[in-house]
Amino acid sequence: MSQKLCTLKFTLSRKQGGLIIRDVQLWGNMTLRRILNPEWSGHFIQYVDMGKLPFWIRSKYMNTYRCYSTSGTTQAYFKSKLRNANRGIVIELFDKIDQQSKEPTYLIIFRKNTELNCLQVDLTIKHELDAQVSKLKQEIGKTRASVSKEGSIDIIIRQAQQRKIGTKTKVYRNVHINDKRLHFNETLSKLILGGLRLRGILNVVPDFQKLYKITFDAAEFAHRDELKRISMGSGEEISFESLQETVETLLKLFTKS
Repeated sequence: MSQKLCTLKFTLSRKQGGLIIRDVQLWGNMTLRRILNPEWSGHFIQYVDMGKLPFWIRSKYMNTYRCYSTSGTTQAYFKSKLRNANRGIVIELFDKIDQQSKEPTYLIIFRKNTELNCLQVDLTIKHELDAQVSKLKQEIGKTRASVSKEGSIDIIIRQAQQRKIGTKTKVYRNVHINDKRLHFNETLSKLILGGLRLRGILNVVPDFQKLYKITFDAAEFAHRDELKRISMGSGEEISFESLQETVETLLKLFTKS
């Protein structure tokens, strides 16, 4: 089950008076993420278009947190700056989450429907691709150097093309897996919000966020086997009808009183 992992605060640019956005609570599954420091601090970098992010920004484990805040100033800030559904706020943390990493840690806060999320940028896949490209160039250079005048350059070119195809296949497979999981999250969120509206439970109702969150987490747990197969690349997308049945069952249970 999800629980509060840490609290984030970050400073804005000097043009905005050095305002500090406080009490950004990050919630997630503790069994999947080990948080060493429960208090994160950082500063605003820039805005980004979420629809134009490269696929390698997201890790294969979907390292995304849900955001909540009891601060009126913080809520007003996100409501104003994330009015555009495609906009994301990039934040650089002052302290590294992973002490062994030499890379700075970046977070992207964005809105999905009525839900506020925080994505931890993962550069692992990008570094793997860069390393593969560099290794491929070195192998081609060594092979060309060793080819005699009587050798066939066609063989070398064909081998290089086959290596590139193998690399692209792996990349496309990772993109396909991420797309399936994103589709699952979007469909599940829409079904929960629709089910709550049908029951007259709106965002202004007390415990709305809590009810939304426990329903989302319970549905994820109910489909954990299918999601595991999807993450391994061997599963099909979970059908809309199956998700709808799960959400309806959970909402009947959670709202029966």
